[in-house]
Amino acid sequence: MILVGIDIGKKQHIFSIIDKQTGEILSNPSVFHNNQEGFLLLIGKLSCYAKSELLIGMEDTGHYHFALLKYLLDRHYTVALINPTTTDLTRKLQGGITKNDTLDSLTICDVIGSNQRKKPYRITKVNRFDLYEQKQLTRHHHNLKEELNTYKNRLQKCIDIVFPELNSLFRSKYGIVYMNV
Repeated sequence: MILVGIDIGKKQHIFSIIDKQTGEILSNPSVFHNNQEGFLLLIGKLSCYAKSELLIGMEDTGHYHFALLKYLLDRHYTVALINPTTTDLTRKLQGGITKNDTLDSLTICDVIGSNQRKKPYRITKVNRFDLYEQKQLTRHHHNLKEELNTYKNRLQKCIDIVFPELNSLFRSKYGIVYMNV
């Protein structure tokens, strides 16, 4: 198996390629940009290996990895998403104290190459990016509802101070007439 570790950044990423059986570094850490040109550079480096023998690992970092993840999944690569805390703990266990993007790409290879029974990552083989988008929309909806409740509570506080009997005049709060008053 060939392991590809990608350290995710906002504008650029760093990848390393390692042979799992021998531990040999097949490609030293290299930088590529978070754009079409950079993705093509990465695919060019991966093209000499069969997709079935590749396992690509990257940290699940907010939204910075989305474009690359979607690009790789659209081309049917197998991608392992890793919690950044796992990478951080692995680096510290290996004696590294400070974060180093170049070495982190190798650490990600170590994480996905782990022989542990319970894997410290989750595999994504097919394009399930729509689930990410749905998750983001659900979170956004939840946040908007919480924000609306905050504003309603503030409004109610002001009403209770200025016109405490207003609520007794209406059957339901925050209806059209209530809000117009």
